[in-house]
Amino acid sequence: MTEKWQRVGVNATMFAGVPTTDPRIAGRGLCAHTEKCWSCMMGHLDMIRTYLEETGPEVVCAVFCEDDIMIDADFRARLEHVTTDFLLTGLDTLLLGYLIQYPMTGTTIGQSCYVDVETGHATQYRYYGYGDIWGTQMYMLSRKQAARILEKYGGDYADRFLANPAEHTQFSADWSITKEGRRALIYPMLAIEDGLSTYDDHSQREFHRLSHEVHKDASTYI
Repeated sequence: MTEKWQRVGVNATMFAGVPTTDPRIAGRGLCAHTEKCWSCMMGHLDMIRTYLEETGPEVVCAVFCEDDIMIDADFRARLEHVTTDFLLTGLDTLLLGYLIQYPMTGTTIGQSCYVDVETGHATQYRYYGYGDIWGTQMYMLSRKQAARILEKYGGDYADRFLANPAEHTQFSADWSITKEGRRALIYPMLAIEDGLSTYDDHSQREFHRLSHEVHKDASTYI
């Protein structure tokens, strides 16, 4: 991923991830799948916490992503355009990369045209409201929303969920982080999953494979 970010001219902050031996996970008798979900969720929360603690209020939004993705070859310039849209529309959460097995069609909540100043290539971005769209491959949060997410799901939330799951949202990134606030998703995506799924379950492998195959030609991804 470091090489990909360098190729598109983005100075991304890389994180090592959260191992299942982390004291926030270990020793609770969790099954392997739940440990993996908690590891992913805590990794996202650590990224959000770092953003809030290490940048000032002038950094009004940020992008968070996973490492098993392909990114748009023109990512930097397109992100600048999409960030402008994000701020103008007053969104809290914008999905830039997610999992879905078909192209996005239907009624949009907004659209805008990006024209590459060097090549003249135009991309019509379409914004959609969403419900049960899964995946946290890449998303943008406003600073206020990031603070709300960390306040709600940080601290001892995971243990409170474990003690009383019926009264709490699942401690999983795409059940929680991307389901909060005024939200939308964008198409074409700025990032897609890389299609190299290692799930043991056949249906999960197919879901992830199709979520890559269907969208890989919607833009140029590296």
